[in-house]
Amino acid sequence: MYSYRVMLPDAVASAAGPCPAVSAVDVWKSYGRDRVLRGIGIEVPPGSGIAILGPNGAGKSTLLRVLAALLRPVRGAVRIRGRDPWADPAARGSIGFVGHEPMLYGGLSALENLRLFAALYGVEDPRARAAWACDLVGLARRDDPVRVLSRGLVQRAALARALVHRPPVLLLDEPFAGLDLDAAARFADYLRTFRSRGGALVLATHHAAEALRGADVAYVLVDGRLTGPQPLVRMDVAALEGWYRSAGRTGRAR
Repeated sequence: MYSYRVMLPDAVASAAGPCPAVSAVDVWKSYGRDRVLRGIGIEVPPGSGIAILGPNGAGKSTLLRVLAALLRPVRGAVRIRGRDPWADPAARGSIGFVGHEPMLYGGLSALENLRLFAALYGVEDPRARAAWACDLVGLARRDDPVRVLSRGLVQRAALARALVHRPPVLLLDEPFAGLDLDAAARFADYLRTFRSRGGALVLATHHAAEALRGADVAYVLVDGRLTGPQPLVRMDVAALEGWYRSAGRTGRAR
């Protein structure tokens, strides 16, 4: 077992206030004639977490990539802690993003990748921070090239990459995919502590149990639009799955 302690940037502690950590206003995104996002609007205050539920192909990944300023919307505005990440690229340094691709160099070891990313983010001691991130996610074989690692270990390395600069905003697309029970429990514990200290989370998933592990509010993405919000306090998996199915039917009927 690895021991670890949660480390968060000073910016998280000072983030509380009227400015949302993440906001989207009337966001639209299309691929050709296919409208994937239609007028999306959300606000995520510091210390909160929202889950975006929806089946595969609903547009959850597109929404997270737009929020992370990896895709430009055709209309609408995105703000990260009040800053436009397109006009002010430094705002992207506040984001930790995990998508379907690990965004790691396959020929480098996990440690080498993390040291590189830590240095690019201006972390004072990249070697120590890389070791901390590996310990946090319980990453074994950290000295092996990423290309020879199992899917589960690559997912742990991708999570470590998103956390290595200790960002105040996490945008996570199916972050529990490929994790074993121990790793999933450790990461869920980290997310709870992260939020309790002012961090903001947007979690995309199609599993109700994963939504309950990280978020306090849920939405369903249906036909490019969000249905919700649904507070998750005192909800269990069965109740959330029931709401998820009902919200999906209601969204399609609109």
